[in-house]
Amino acid sequence: MPQKPTYKVRKILASNVRRERMARGWSQEGLGSKAGTSQVYISEIETGKKAASVDMLEALAIAFSCEPYELLRPSEI
Repeated sequence: MPQKPTYKVRKILASNVRRERMARGWSQEGLGSKAGTSQVYISEIETGKKAASVDMLEALAIAFSCEPYELLRPSEI
């Protein structure tokens, strides 16, 4: 029987996207524009309400000038 997802990866992505966006001083609307999506979708990713597709993960990585896997790496606090 498959395990129920914990959405841990979604939470990690949400935290990393928000941190990277804020570090650059960008609004959600600004990031959405750079990634080819809306402010609403960026908000939903950052709050964990929506899971980003692999295509959106790539678009976010391009906007942040990083590799997609870096947005999935747990932060080391």
